[in-house]
Amino acid sequence: KKLKRQEKAKRRGKAEGEQAQPEESGLGDSDLEPPQPKKTKTIKKNNGSEDTAKPSSTESNGATSPAARSASGEEAAGEQDSDAEELTEEAKEGAFSNFPLSHNTINLLKARGVKYLFPVQVKTFQPIYDGKDLIAQARTGTGKTFSFALPLTEKLQSVSQDGRRGRAPKVLVLVPTRELATQVAKDFKNITRKLSVACFYGGTPYKAQLDLLKSGIDILVGTPGRIKDHIQNSKLELSSVKHVVLDEVDHMLDMGFAEQVEEILGFAYKKGSENNPQTLLFSATCPRWVYDVAKKYMKDEYEQIDLIGKKTQRTAMTVEHLAIQCRSSQRAGVLGDIIQVYSGSQGRTIVFCETKKEANELAMNASLKQDAQSLHGDIPQKQREITLKGFRNGVFEVLIATNVAARGLDIPEVDLVIQCSPPKDVDSYIHRSGRTGRAGRTGICICLFQRKEEDLLKQVEHKAGITFKRIGVPSATDVIKASSNDAKK
Repeated sequence: KKLKRQEKAKRRGKAEGEQAQPEESGLGDSDLEPPQPKKTKTIKKNNGSEDTAKPSSTESNGATSPAARSASGEEAAGEQDSDAEELTEEAKEGAFSNFPLSHNTINLLKARGVKYLFPVQVKTFQPIYDGKDLIAQARTGTGKTFSFALPLTEKLQSVSQDGRRGRAPKVLVLVPTRELATQVAKDFKNITRKLSVACFYGGTPYKAQLDLLKSGIDILVGTPGRIKDHIQNSKLELSSVKHVVLDEVDHMLDMGFAEQVEEILGFAYKKGSENNPQTLLFSATCPRWVYDVAKKYMKDEYEQIDLIGKKTQRTAMTVEHLAIQCRSSQRAGVLGDIIQVYSGSQGRTIVFCETKKEANELAMNASLKQDAQSLHGDIPQKQREITLKGFRNGVFEVLIATNVAARGLDIPEVDLVIQCSPPKDVDSYIHRSGRTGRAGRTGICICLFQRKEEDLLKQVEHKAGITFKRIGVPSATDVIKASSNDAKK
């Protein structure tokens, strides 16, 4: 108690000098923000110079760096200088002045801590702004959403606004999951105050969506099922759509979605017409057949941007990949120790399972020492949103999920991803591991495997272009050491 009182007094003294703090907490109405102030406080309390320097290179935490600089010593300042030198080339290329960005947009980006555009945004901005069709492949967590959201909002805002009630959308963004739809819509809302952005997905009442359609929409983000419902009920008109974005396109055009997507696009595209919408395809993985299907809708001359290449590592570069052999009966007990050692009680962890049953059993298992909740397709949409919000805000530290959470969930500051077994398809591994190490942060991805799954592990290594560092189950000494580090914090 005495220590806590001293800490409070210290913080109160510092608060007067830290003008960046109020600005940081008022960045926007998004529920992505709450964890950040919490993280910053922890960092200041430790005076850990290394940790304080990290956010300066990230997209989400850029706004905290002035406060972080004043809180840490000369050593941290030195580290920040070296970081700045490293980022100079990237920052020069991504400088706002290089792009036709309006003053309002730049202010909104700065308020979110974005100081310059990331490489995928730099490469795609001009082609999209110029109206060209485009296929872009970039590692997960590199800022793909902003790379289409920025040029499209600028383009729409550059012409006089159509403020009519009931106006049909000009931009249609189709995504495979409800969580990703929410995330993409939020990113659009964060960079525009003039345009109406709507997000439609299943599992939610129709009435609110119909009201939005009546008042008029400029940008519509949604999942194929619900968008198709509105078209069939003659509530949604797509003939005015000028830009179509398919996000996570490999999944969108997968067998489950191909039919629905093609049906929706049939309302926006006319065969052989020159006035068809601009088509933009984005994903972390683009198999050959994606290009074949895409050509049906794209103009003959389209831009192809690949920030991955054929031979390089396809997973995020900031993620360390570890593998631990353990029997399935040991799994729950081992998980608690792994989380304690590699994430600690302050960190956030996502555990991926193959089945809903497995996710529920692990979340309820008494051997897991940390607070955990499960997320999968059988959980009602409202509860899924509450669970995600709780995880973002640090109400509990461990999220146990099936593939529903693997794509497009941009939860900041996930320190550890654990996969309970090597996935049979490598693209799943890439998307799952991409939940950590986002926007310049580092992260750890651990894959648990049984002896009989050794071949599956090698297959993931070969196809994803990575090498797992094989390690043992944490020892009692490791766990004690990690717990004492937590106690110090």
